[in-house]
Amino acid sequence: MSGAPLSEAAMRDSLLDIRLPPGGAVEAVADVLVSAGLAGCAALLVIGGLRLAFTRRRSGATPGVEARIAALAELPEDARRVGLLHLLKEVAPERYDALRPTLYRREAEIDVEAEVRAHV
Repeated sequence: MSGAPLSEAAMRDSLLDIRLPPGGAVEAVADVLVSAGLAGCAALLVIGGLRLAFTRRRSGATPGVEARIAALAELPEDARRVGLLHLLKEVAPERYDALRPTLYRREAEIDVEAEVRAHV
């Protein structure tokens, strides 16, 4: 370079020589896959953050079955029986399903508290 300024035509001619190699179909597919992967990672991060933000925190320790039976003892008989049935369904769902057809029959005398205690 001699340090002399180039003419406009010489600059234009020198710029025409700069060419990038033509991109093939493989590069286009690779670009799409990279974009989809980055979008998927971003979506997982957003969903994970939302899940952390909106999940309910569970209280420390849930009371044991005996404590829950004792708490139900203070209720009226009908409410106590319903509470014990819910507890039986939670503790032993297979036994609850077996008892369900006979729960509302008049001749059926079911001691629900004994059933719950038997499956603890």
